Amino acid sequence: MELLQFYEKSIRNEITYKDAIELWDYDVYDLLYIAYSVKKYYNNKKYGNDDDSKNTNNSTNSNTNKIDLCSIINAKSGRCPENCAFCSQSIYNKVNINIYDLKPKEEILKYAKYIEKYSHRLSIVVSGKTVNDDEFEKIIDTIKEIKEKTNLKVCASLGILDKDRLKELKELNVRIHNNLETSRDYFDNICTTHKYDDKIKTIKTAKKLGLEVCSGGIFGLGETFKDRIKMFEELRNLNVDGIALNIIHPMEGTKIYNLIVENKIKRITPIEALKSLAIAKIYLPDREIRLCGGREYNLNDLQSLALLSLDGLMVGDYLTTKGRNIDDDIKMINDMGFKC
Repeated sequence: MELLQFYEKSIRNEITYKDAIELWDYDVYDLLYIAYSVKKYYNNKKYGNDDDSKNTNNSTNSNTNKIDLCSIINAKSGRCPENCAFCSQSIYNKVNINIYDLKPKEEILKYAKYIEKYSHRLSIVVSGKTVNDDEFEKIIDTIKEIKEKTNLKVCASLGILDKDRLKELKELNVRIHNNLETSRDYFDNICTTHKYDDKIKTIKTAKKLGLEVCSGGIFGLGETFKDRIKMFEELRNLNVDGIALNIIHPMEGTKIYNLIVENKIKRITPIEALKSLAIAKIYLPDREIRLCGGREYNLNDLQSLALLSLDGLMVGDYLTTKGRNIDDDIKMINDMGFKC
């Protein structure tokens, strides 16, 4: 199929799994061009600029080139009983990280007020399969405070949640985050202490209740590119609103780190990561594609090229790794002709 045909199928949201597999054989720069063209088309529709020709000379002044910024706070760190092979917070991995219980409301609110200068939304993230009742009520109280005292949109990554807790979060207009991590076929290679369907159930329940949902995964866990496309397909079928994509930053002491060092799985290359991001946008044209952790470690000087495929970018520090200076990220975005 010709590149123009892929573009036309994408803007009609008709790209199939077979199409996405075929796309993998194309040059990375061709894929980035299609991804950017698709992103621009959908943003023009979203912001009422259906005629692309009207924006040819002033696209940098329109919303078509906006990059939505988000940030996270690691509100509870370490001692996670799940055995995710990539996670520095798992008790099954031996990584030197800060370990602490749920941060007090005042500390989270202080960070929210700081990050508001840069970011449009803040996600409260906790380690573990879920939270206990006391932790959940404290998080609810903290979310109320953030919404009252900042203009931030609030997200929450609290693991597996039941219907009652999801209802409470819905009342506060919170976006739920719950990553699939990889494809269903590959999931047992990275985690066996909970099931793929545990995540699916939480996402389906949240969507049924009318919550916004952000979900995605991690590139570079030893999966094939077909596994990534299968994950994209699952995310499309779940009708999630945002797609959060990470690139593995292997931490010494984790199972994934050892597998990479021992050459049992291949480290992902910058070109492979960029192709995966571009295909994500082409395959999921009407969804918000967001790049999160691992971009500094994996993409290095090619980070700016990722923006061609992206609707959003996570800035600031990650869960247990440092992020890039936020001012440098904003400069990169502006230098590429985008705005945030």
